[in-house]
Amino acid sequence: MDDELWNILMALENGTRREMLKTLANYDSYALELSKMIGVSQQAINKQLDILEKLGFISTSGSIPSTIGPPRKVYRSMGFSTITIDYSRNFMEIKKREISYPDHDTEGNTLSLIDRLKSVNDEIESLDRKRSEAVGRKDLIIEKLRERASEYDGFYRKVIYEYLEKLDFSEVAEETGLPEDMVERIIGKFISS
Repeated sequence: MDDELWNILMALENGTRREMLKTLANYDSYALELSKMIGVSQQAINKQLDILEKLGFISTSGSIPSTIGPPRKVYRSMGFSTITIDYSRNFMEIKKREISYPDHDTEGNTLSLIDRLKSVNDEIESLDRKRSEAVGRKDLIIEKLRERASEYDGFYRKVIYEYLEKLDFSEVAEETGLPEDMVERIIGKFISS
């Protein structure tokens, strides 16, 4: 898994940061306001804001005047993506995809926009169910292939398991340090067995 995904998981593991991101997804805000809304000290909020900014989840979007001190930095969320985590008996996979914003019409009255929102939510739920079923099928297939790979010694089995994860000879060769043609021979032998 690459560093960007680890950073995302690290950012989301903290409850205060999650609450801050949820708030900033709705509207721009500043540290004191976030502190009051979330119920955490401003010092703790400032620390979390620094972390989120370094990880690329938020940025400053200007400042607003304060009657009791220097201007307050206003933060906004950024770096939007969708993240899927598959954790099954036979594999774990984490993927990040940038959110694609199609050029669809978002005009209309409030009721029609709410109806479209409900429709999109239903569509996402349906896709999630189908994806969950596909992940289950993948898990069962990998389980059966791993059973067959268990007949091989540790080194060959490692190469086979890497291949089942990546399904790419060159990536397996890079991961294991083997020449690509050797990986192809090992997998070829596995496939023909």
